[in-house]
Amino acid sequence: MTGITMVSTCRFFSPILVTICVIIAGGVACEEKPKPSEPPRCTSCCGPAPAGIPGIPGTPGSPGRDGHDGAKGEKGDTGSPGTVENPSGPLTHVMKQCAWPVLNDDRTSGIIKVCEFTKRSDRTALRVLWNGDLRFMANTNGVGACSRWYFTFNGEECSDPVPIDSYIYSNSVNNRHRTTSIEGLCFGISAGRVDVEFRLRRCNGYTVDGRPYTGRQSAVRIIVEEIHLAD
Repeated sequence: MTGITMVSTCRFFSPILVTICVIIAGGVACEEKPKPSEPPRCTSCCGPAPAGIPGIPGTPGSPGRDGHDGAKGEKGDTGSPGTVENPSGPLTHVMKQCAWPVLNDDRTSGIIKVCEFTKRSDRTALRVLWNGDLRFMANTNGVGACSRWYFTFNGEECSDPVPIDSYIYSNSVNNRHRTTSIEGLCFGISAGRVDVEFRLRRCNGYTVDGRPYTGRQSAVRIIVEEIHLAD
């Protein structure tokens, strides 16, 4: 270069222009030119840019897998005792049979047989049945007599609703045996052991005994059944 000594070159950038300075022997020569391609840069004088338009929501992802089971919790407090409606469990059909192959009992009064039964509820009824041979005859023709066969429960006759019994009258000495059933329902019997007794005595209003006979040369039975009736 003629008469020019270049020491250094510097560039000063602004948003629009580029200043180029050349140091020569006599001083510094500067020339401003437009910045070729770099976009303008904001300085501290510019404020924050406005918010852009919200984007479109993305597609929901697939459900994740179940996590691992959590830790076992502590044992809870013990609940209060429940009300016992029926200590023996749900009420079902309960039946018992007491049977004897040959009885041959010729007594005129007293307990013929006893069948022990465990009653489960105060609210149920007992159905009892006697089935077997009975005979009654008078001691003398023309002189009437009567015997009564009946049930008791722990020594007491049924009072709810009525006694369970059978009267047999005769004024003859004819020796007639026949199979007889005596049965009925009794309410008001407490839960627990119940002795179901089949008994015999003279009928009310008669002063002499006849000749009763129970279970001659045949099987006899007492059946006891606890039943729950509809309210």
